[in-house]
Amino acid sequence: MKYPVNLIREFCEQIWERAGLLPDDAKICVDVLLAADMRGQRTHGVTHMRDYCLRMRAGTMTNAAKVKMEQTSPTSFVVDAEHGVGSVVAYKVMKECIRQAKISGACFASIHNGSHYGLGAYYPMLAAKDNMIAISVCNTKALVAPYGGADALLGTNPISIAVPAKKYPPLVLDIATSIAAKGAISIALKEGRSIPEGWALDRDGNSTTDPRLADNGVLLPFGMHKGYGLMLVVSLLSYALSGSMIDTDLPKFFDLPEVVSDTGQFMGCISIEKYCDPEEFKVRVDRMFDMLKVCRPSAGSNGVMIPGEIEEERTRKAMDEGIDLSDATLEDMKELAEMYGVKYVFDHG
Repeated sequence: MKYPVNLIREFCEQIWERAGLLPDDAKICVDVLLAADMRGQRTHGVTHMRDYCLRMRAGTMTNAAKVKMEQTSPTSFVVDAEHGVGSVVAYKVMKECIRQAKISGACFASIHNGSHYGLGAYYPMLAAKDNMIAISVCNTKALVAPYGGADALLGTNPISIAVPAKKYPPLVLDIATSIAAKGAISIALKEGRSIPEGWALDRDGNSTTDPRLADNGVLLPFGMHKGYGLMLVVSLLSYALSGSMIDTDLPKFFDLPEVVSDTGQFMGCISIEKYCDPEEFKVRVDRMFDMLKVCRPSAGSNGVMIPGEIEEERTRKAMDEGIDLSDATLEDMKELAEMYGVKYVFDHG
């Protein structure tokens, strides 16, 4: 059943404040979660409210009040996240990168002692609003086999990039370097659904559509050797540059809330105005998009889409129609309401 965005927002903000976040930080965290749901990326939305809160109660995730940002040059920050709520830390770090990029032309940050930060695209999208080209990547628990292998040695390691446009929404590339995100397996497992052929191998190296077998097996990189190569680069930027845990040492973030996680992240932005007039840049971006949009559609296709275009339309629709919450997520919300003494608002007759 669908529920109004603001209803979900108010409930989740109350939960987060009771869980220990400052009001402004609670708003940030919920905004990131809802952005995922509205864009159709349920694997990173409010379905994980309970998972995050369990980490807060276990003490393996903090309220992000003690984040340490060291500016090591005019274009770089080294950040100790102190295991803070990932979305709050990443928001604050990208805001600092935006501020410094306006001065230096570009700024990037490495983050260690990090936590799961949800919708990776949120942070580059934040920078795009300030006339920036931005990127965010992170390493995750090793769940993916390298090309040609059958052992989980690399994370799903998402890449998120945003580029502003003028008459079009910004280009938003937000992809896992595996064929599917681990969250998609978790959702299928929670809701009792099968997964598509080709997403994963079981522990014996055989292809499977059973999320239970996939959960105990390995995911596959997209594009064979190409996805594997990008996946490896993300690991090196996130782990080797920041000093965080290597992919194989990271715990399963949502399965083991009592175990401390040290996720690595790398993000930053480039100020367009240091290269050209931002409005002229956006006109050029629009020209490229115009060219793509008039391309003849291939057989069976509805035409060329700009990365992020479908998600933008989903967001507008969600604002009007609300967000669908599964029965499993509603059960989690009911548990959180009881846990933190917040009124449960999702009853329906």
